[in-house]
Amino acid sequence: MPRGPRKHSEQGFYHVIIKGAGNQIIFEDEADYEEFLRIMRRARDKFSLVVLAWCLMSNHVHLLVEDTEEELSRYVHFVSTTYARHFNERWGHVGHVFLSRFKSVPIGSDAQLLVTLRYVLRNPSKAGMADHRSYRWSSYSEYVGSVPADLSETSLLLDMLDGVSGFLRFVNDPEAAPYYPRTSARIPDEDAKEAASAAIWPEPLDGLKALPSEKRATHLRRLGEAGLSIKQIGRLTGLGRYVIEKALHQKSV
Repeated sequence: MPRGPRKHSEQGFYHVIIKGAGNQIIFEDEADYEEFLRIMRRARDKFSLVVLAWCLMSNHVHLLVEDTEEELSRYVHFVSTTYARHFNERWGHVGHVFLSRFKSVPIGSDAQLLVTLRYVLRNPSKAGMADHRSYRWSSYSEYVGSVPADLSETSLLLDMLDGVSGFLRFVNDPEAAPYYPRTSARIPDEDAKEAASAAIWPEPLDGLKALPSEKRATHLRRLGEAGLSIKQIGRLTGLGRYVIEKALHQKSV
C-alpha cells in the first residue's frame, strides 16, 4: 500500500522522530553522539529549518523543529544519510541504519508545542535511561544555560514560559499530564499503555471497571478515538469485548 503524504502544520512546527532500523542501537559510544551533533551543525548552515529542541536516545532521535520553508524531508535526509555513512564505516555495519521513513507529528497549537518540548526533553527519564536534568545528549542544558545554546534556538519557547525559571517549573512538573505523540492510525502494542493513559488522564486505566456505565463509555470512546483497538483496550482495562464495542458504537448513534 502506498504511503500517504505527511500531515502539514499550518504553524510550521513539527515533532520529528528518527528511529533506528529494527530498533537497532544507532549510537554505540560518545563519539557517535558527538558525530551526530556535528552533522546537525552542518545541517544548520545548509537549511533554514530551525531546531527548537533535540534529544538523542540510544536507538532513536527526537527533534522539535520550525520548518517555514518546507525543508523537513531534505533536512532529515541529509542528517540521516550522512550519519549512516559514518556509522557503517566506523562499525563495519552493512545495511540500513535508520527506518526508511521518519515520523513527524504536526503541531497545531501553542499548548501542543510546549507539551512536545517537555516530552522531548523528559524522554531519558521516561525511558529509564537517565535523569533528564543531567542527561548530556539533549538540549535541556541549552535551555537552563549550563552550556551555550549552540544547536537549539531557545528564545521562542523560553519567552512563552517566562524564562528559565518558568521552563524549569513546566518541564519538571511532577503532576504534568502525560502526552503521546501519535504518528500513525494504529497504535503499536508497545505504545498502547502510554497512548491510553494520555487519552483518559487523569482517570487511571485500571479504574474504568468501577465507573458508572455512561462515564465509562465516554472514556472508552476516547480510547477508540486515540487509535487503540478493541483488543488493546480490553487488555489495558480488563473490560470485556462487548462492553467496549457497545461504548464505541454509541459514538455514531
